[in-house]
Amino acid sequence: MNVNRFFLILCMFVCLVPALSWAAPANPEPVVYTQKDGSTVTIRHFGDEHYHFTKTMDGILIVGDGKGSYVYADAEGKPSSFIARDAADRSPDELNFLKTLNQSEVHSKHRALNGQRFPETLAPSVIKPRALLRASSRVNSFVTGNRYFPVLLVSTIENESFDSAKVYKKLNKKGYSEDGHIGSLRDYFIECSGGKFKPTFDVYPIDLPEYFGDYNNEAKFLTSAINALVEREDFKKRADKYEAVIPFILMHPLTNEEAATYNVNYFSHQYSMRYLMKRVYSIDGYSFDSYAFVSQKDEDTGKLNRLATIAHEFSHVLGLYDLYGVDADGYATIGPLPFDLMALGTRNGGGRFPPTFSAFERESMGWMELDELSTDSLLRPHMLEPLSEMHAYSVTNPKDEDEYYIIEYRPAVGFDSKISESEYSGVQGENGVFVWYVDFDETAFYSNNPNPDPDHLHIEVKEVLGGKQNYYADFKFKRDKGKTKIPGIFDLKVYGDTLACFVLSEEKGVKSCPKPKSTSIPARQQGLAQMQIREGMLTVHTSVRGSKRLKLFDALGVCALESRFDGESTQVDVSSWAKGPVLVQIEAGGKLISSRLVLPR
Repeated sequence: MNVNRFFLILCMFVCLVPALSWAAPANPEPVVYTQKDGSTVTIRHFGDEHYHFTKTMDGILIVGDGKGSYVYADAEGKPSSFIARDAADRSPDELNFLKTLNQSEVHSKHRALNGQRFPETLAPSVIKPRALLRASSRVNSFVTGNRYFPVLLVSTIENESFDSAKVYKKLNKKGYSEDGHIGSLRDYFIECSGGKFKPTFDVYPIDLPEYFGDYNNEAKFLTSAINALVEREDFKKRADKYEAVIPFILMHPLTNEEAATYNVNYFSHQYSMRYLMKRVYSIDGYSFDSYAFVSQKDEDTGKLNRLATIAHEFSHVLGLYDLYGVDADGYATIGPLPFDLMALGTRNGGGRFPPTFSAFERESMGWMELDELSTDSLLRPHMLEPLSEMHAYSVTNPKDEDEYYIIEYRPAVGFDSKISESEYSGVQGENGVFVWYVDFDETAFYSNNPNPDPDHLHIEVKEVLGGKQNYYADFKFKRDKGKTKIPGIFDLKVYGDTLACFVLSEEKGVKSCPKPKSTSIPARQQGLAQMQIREGMLTVHTSVRGSKRLKLFDALGVCALESRFDGESTQVDVSSWAKGPVLVQIEAGGKLISSRLVLPR
């Protein structure tokens, strides 16, 4: 499909089809829920936004009564008059009622009433990975630069919201560290984008004048909150910073469990006003569309909700897909579970350490490009920087560019440091060099359902290299019997958290690979220089004043050039020798201020 035709089809879909609703999978771990009458019942949640259901520990389907309690589902899958209780606490009347029900039939009726509330439609924001659409052809523009998003922090008569200053810090404060966090929501997206996307989340307390149960209609809930928002003077003063059609976050004052008793669909999710109300919602000259609907309270602790949950739902607002699949019981058991925020990475480190976007997602957002491994580089070592440096390789099916592998390096630092601590997935992650497999099928991804079939996953982590495993030689393709000439990754060596190095020939090991000295550079000093190699010319720009020493090393670690420059910028012709990555080091005052691998473009 040529670029213009694909982009035309994409724009037609965006104009005619509203955005899909997304959410993270439910956590099926048991939760003790306190009913309105003061009794408790132990429950488990299953599914996601497409179909979400709740059961008692002995498998009885229960539903919200619209008033804050769970009741048994009746024969039609609707709320009965019996408050749900644990098996040992049920009265004779409750037991007799349950004996009249066939739970399989009840579940089928409930699914018919509540399943697929959110239809599978095109995700408009994310460009197609690989070659067809590049960042300049994006549908949405709000994924780069300094962007501002309103957060509606809602309270009702009987439910206070969290302190807005506390919420603002969690969403925006640089280096946010309260309650064991590693950074704020803003920090997370700056890290994922390599500094290309810098969101600010403006928190507006919204006091709704009725009880929570009076807002059990989602359209009423949202429009009531938006109507209150646009009346605020502080919003009006900042409104020119927002998009023409405003994406936003609404945070309601309950937990997921509590909210679901009022409306089964109040499970945290992303959706669109144009689909919910058949139109973009406009009032007083302001327009609102895509939104994240999340709870303020974490269901496990009652504290301010997990950073990862908010990050997951807002990533859907940006346009990313869910990458997990669920089994027949509603468990998320399929896909890159602990390795990705859009799978079960929401549970890493207690939800305080969401793993950063994969190279696949970063390329989809237009934040980075992948370097294709080629057969003309079989004999030289390949240097792989950490993904935080926006560097990753690809190995593509020569017969279909939509099927490919990605090689990225994820050391256990920052947001990625808790990949091995994911809850309930049954799969424990690990850090190292990830080998991803991607089979980009338009229908599967744009319908937000890339991994429904365990026998044919469209995206997965095939292998994590490091430690005992230092090679991968299984670059197989399914489409058109494609076969790459890249034999594999061999003799992988990892140098701390700063560099990995490998060769593509099993017969030739890594004999020399430049080891960056950047391990000694304080984090605050890293990034003091911008560097790129285009058409054989290295350009360096730095904010450090005074005389500076520039050193360049080739792929074998040999110093190929050493010079001085005094201004903020310098250019060096490296076309005669820089056939691969170049290690660029800058010294000032006798100290190393920047060390980075730069790849020729």
